[in-house]
Amino acid sequence: MERCRLTVALSAEDIERWSAVEYAAYEVEPVLECLLTTLHGGDHASLVQSSLTPGREWWAMWETGRPYRIALLPCCTVENGIADGEPVTCDLYGCHGGGHDWSS
Repeated sequence: MERCRLTVALSAEDIERWSAVEYAAYEVEPVLECLLTTLHGGDHASLVQSSLTPGREWWAMWETGRPYRIALLPCCTVENGIADGEPVTCDLYGCHGGGHDWSS
């Protein structure tokens, strides 16, 4: 399955705010691509920041042509397979639209 890849640009204030999250896992990118599969329903979505504290993932959500919002969302628990003898779960948020990209 292919990803949607529609983009959204974060404000300088949001880049600064989400870069300063305690135990931040990533450098916040100024432009984010939708990580959902093509032809998904509902909002577009991209991971903004994760914390090394479990269960802390903030996602940018937006409708085409509308401002984005950032929400703390739980992780998807669907298993995508096995790697090194351990189950691998989906890298999106719980109840995301568009199904699962089994190749990523």
